[in-house]
Amino acid sequence: MTAPVTSRHSLFLTTCLAGAAALLLASCASNDPVPVTDTKPVLPQILKSEAASQPTWATQLKTGDFSCEMGNKVQVRMDGRVTDGVTLVWKGNSYMMSPVSTSTGAVRLENKGEGLVWIQIPSKSMLLNSKIGQQLANDCRSR
Repeated sequence: MTAPVTSRHSLFLTTCLAGAAALLLASCASNDPVPVTDTKPVLPQILKSEAASQPTWATQLKTGDFSCEMGNKVQVRMDGRVTDGVTLVWKGNSYMMSPVSTSTGAVRLENKGEGLVWIQIPSKSMLLNSKIGQQLANDCRSR
């Protein structure tokens, strides 16, 4: 006699859970489509607000001196506030780098004029030249 009662309770519970899930999904639905461009943060808008906390890239950015493969050296420093940008020193020249959002969580800084791209992931960093499609420094690690 307990088996039919248990299966009735199980059926009732399953029906209630299915109904709750349907209501939850229906409440999340929107009739207004959101353009993809509206779903990504725009850094200049974040930086304009004085009360805004530092963007994620700024808290993840490793600064200082980096030793790379083949004896290459790179220096990354954030002078002043986040809005002042990031300076990258490579072979005696200083370059102002601007952050670029990524979907992977990597820190990416670019100087579009020179074609320089600095990418940092937790295990290493690298410097690329996007204009000529060449890797300038690889396996860079902070000293």
